[in-house]
Amino acid sequence: MKIAVIYQYFQGPGEPGHSVLYELAHALSRRGHEVHVVAGMTGYMKRTARSRLPLRSRLFRKECDGGVSVLRTYTYPELHRSYFSRLLSFASFSISSAVALLFMNRVDVLLASSPPIFPMFAAGWVCKLRKLPFVLEVRDLWPSSAVQLEILGSRWQIEIMSKMEKWLYDHSRRIAALTQGIKTDICRRGWQRDKVVFIPCGIDSQQMYPDPASGDNIKRRFGWQDKRVVLYFGALGEANNLSVILRAAKRLRYRQEILFVIVGDGMKRRSLENRRQTESLENVLILPPVAKQEARRFINAADLCLVTLRDIPLFDGAIPTKLLEYLACGKPVICGIRGEAERIVRSSKAGVAFEPNDDHRLAELIGALLADDARRLEMAAQGPAFIEKHFAAGDMRLRMEQVLQNAAGLKGNAGGLKPS
Repeated sequence: MKIAVIYQYFQGPGEPGHSVLYELAHALSRRGHEVHVVAGMTGYMKRTARSRLPLRSRLFRKECDGGVSVLRTYTYPELHRSYFSRLLSFASFSISSAVALLFMNRVDVLLASSPPIFPMFAAGWVCKLRKLPFVLEVRDLWPSSAVQLEILGSRWQIEIMSKMEKWLYDHSRRIAALTQGIKTDICRRGWQRDKVVFIPCGIDSQQMYPDPASGDNIKRRFGWQDKRVVLYFGALGEANNLSVILRAAKRLRYRQEILFVIVGDGMKRRSLENRRQTESLENVLILPPVAKQEARRFINAADLCLVTLRDIPLFDGAIPTKLLEYLACGKPVICGIRGEAERIVRSSKAGVAFEPNDDHRLAELIGALLADDARRLEMAAQGPAFIEKHFAAGDMRLRMEQVLQNAAGLKGNAGGLKPS
C-alpha cells in the first residue's frame, strides 16, 4: 500500500515534542508499505528553521528518513510568538503542503492529522481534486477548542471554521479519534459511528519505561540529589493551566526540599518566567524543551508528575500524551483534568486527581504523597502494566493500518484487530 501522511509537526525522537506520527510512519514502512510524508520545516517546540539554505531548499526539501520519504515544505517558524504568528505558521504550511500534494505521485490513501485544521482542509481539497481517499486523524476538536479557550470569538470566523470541519468530516473515508470524548462528540453531531474509529496515542514500552539509573543521572547533572522533584513535562500553552502549578508552588515555597520542574515550550513560557521572577518562586525551575529521547530520563528523575488542563467542557474528553508517558515510566501522577484523563488515573490506580483550579488541594496532595513513600511506590507499580494493556503502541499502529487499508479499499492483515 502506498500511503501519504500530512502533519505539520512530523519529528523524530531527536527533537522535542511527541513523535507518535513519526513512529507510526516507520512502523508502516517496516510492515512493507511505501510511506511518503509531507511536513513543515519546524517542529512544535522547535522555533527556528534553517535560514542559510538556498531559496529552493527553504521552500521544499526532500529527506530520506530510514524507509520513509519526507518532503519538508515552507512553514513560518515563529509559531509561539503570538496568535498571529501561529496563524501565519498554519497558513504558510497550508499553501506549501497543498502544492506538494498536488505534484506528489499517486498514493492509495492519505492520512491527515489535525489540528491545525487549515492545512487539513487544503489537503482535503487536493484529495478531492485528485480523487484520493483520505483518513482524518482528529487530535483536538476545532473550532470548539479555540472557542472554549476564548482564542476565537468572531462569529464569522467560527462559522467558517465550523464549515471547514464539517466538510472534512463529510469527505473523509474514516475519522480516527484520539479519545473516546472526541469520538462521542463527532457522533453526537451526526456522523455515523462506524465511520469514526477510536485510536488513542500508543506508548512504546521500548522508549518509555521505568529507568531509575537515568533519572539519577539527571538529578546529578542538575544538582537535584537533595530535592523532591515535582515535574510538569510538555507544552506551555493557553490550554495547559500552568498557573495552578505556580500557585501550588507558592503555597509550598517554605518546603525547601520540594522543587517544581517545568520542561517545555509554548506561548505561555515567557509569562511563566516573568511570574516566577516577580513572585520570587525560587522553588520553580523552567527548562527549555528536550528531545523526545531525553523525556524518559527527565520523567524518571521525578518523584511526582503533574498533568493539568484548563477547566472547560472540551477537555473532559482529553488524554494528554504526557499522562500516558508518566504512567509508562512508573511515576505517580497528580491529575488536574476532569473526565477521560481522570478516569485513566483512577482506573490505573497510579495517581490521584484534583479539581482543575484548586491549587490548595494540589499543594496538599503533593505534600501528602511526598510524605508517604509506600503509597507512591504502590502507585508507581501500576502504571506500566496499565499502559501495556490499554495503550500499547504496537496495537494502535496495527489498528491504524487496518483503517488505512479499509479506506483505500484494500484487503490486508493488520493483526486481526478491529477498529473500536
